Amino acid sequence: MSTGTGLQQERALSAWITPRIAWSAFGAAVLLHALTFLIWPKAAPVGVDLNVYRAAGETVLAGRPLYEGPITFQMEWTYTPFAALVFVPFGVVPVIPLAAVVTPAHFLLVIPAVMLSWRTLGYRRDRALVLTSVLMAGAALWLDPVWLTTALGQVNLVLMMLVLLDFGRLRDSRWQGVLIGVAAGIKLTPLIFVGHLVLTGRWRAAATAVVTFAGTIGLGFLVLSHDSARYWGGVFLSSNRIGNTASYSNQSISGMLARLTGDGNATSTTWLVLALVVGVLGMGLAAWAHRRGEDLIAVTVVGMTGTAVSPFSWEHHWVWFVPLLVYLVHVARTAGRPGWWVVGGVYAVTFAWIVSFPPVGGKTQPEIGLFALRSWPWLEAVTSNVYLLVFALSSAWIISRLRKTVVAQTF
Repeated sequence: MSTGTGLQQERALSAWITPRIAWSAFGAAVLLHALTFLIWPKAAPVGVDLNVYRAAGETVLAGRPLYEGPITFQMEWTYTPFAALVFVPFGVVPVIPLAAVVTPAHFLLVIPAVMLSWRTLGYRRDRALVLTSVLMAGAALWLDPVWLTTALGQVNLVLMMLVLLDFGRLRDSRWQGVLIGVAAGIKLTPLIFVGHLVLTGRWRAAATAVVTFAGTIGLGFLVLSHDSARYWGGVFLSSNRIGNTASYSNQSISGMLARLTGDGNATSTTWLVLALVVGVLGMGLAAWAHRRGEDLIAVTVVGMTGTAVSPFSWEHHWVWFVPLLVYLVHVARTAGRPGWWVVGGVYAVTFAWIVSFPPVGGKTQPEIGLFALRSWPWLEAVTSNVYLLVFALSSAWIISRLRKTVVAQTF
């Protein structure tokens, strides 16, 4: 049987999950978040990035420049001028009431993110799909990238959902590409999906995405001409405005190289060559998966490829582990025990493990995620790059699966 995404042959999930099981699991995951923040109230990074978004909106409303220094608490604005315009409504709301609304909204947002992944796989929307999505969303809340995204009030989940909506629900529509263009207008990394559209022959959608993206730039120049000139004049190339390249939180190829070599130059020749090779291989694998009818994993591979080759990728940028796990569960439903071992392995290494335990109520934030584990040098060289390792191993597994599919269809 084909594992494609064709919605004309919709699949169905089994209906063993009850509302009590699904919502209890989701509620327990949320309560565990809250407990973590209660234990370390002065250290948990609740709403840190949300406050930056709010400050950007406030800066626009006040007519102050976006790129000539910190906009709040020594934190600079690294997104586009269009993104600052998007966040203008946040600028009129105090940060505490804003966080009180946005944080629960982030928790709930994981449910449609999982549901979109199932729908892109071709599963029909019914009671079983909703309850399965709620249950899996509870588990996904404790994936480290999702944990930190919800804690910080980050925009990653929203951008991923725009891309999934574009590829899943707008597929074959004249509007396909619009949401990718909007996502890229907020944060440049979704531009890689335009390349995927081109490689898979969806020229109209690619053109629509480019035109939409250009429209966001034009709107930025129309409303924020000085800031737009500064940003597109070179600020967008300055990865050192984001953070220390060698930081363990930088789960990209440049971060790996900086940690292994001690060279913090993210634009080194080695990085450029390696990023190019990984980018070509990743995009090629995604195009192959698309041709085999595996649209969800194709889009997921593109998302992970973009995160890997970006000059700087915080760990919360790897929210693409959510659709990856949905796909792995989808495969495990027919592959049996070996497939479930893969699911468990990926979940275990991307889980938000608390690897340090500072005093309760203290001002020191606990280290969370395997990449932050401090151990023997040889093991730390692996754990500090664990997301890249997941990307590499999952890509190899996808290649193996696609090859088996080709062989099976040949015979």
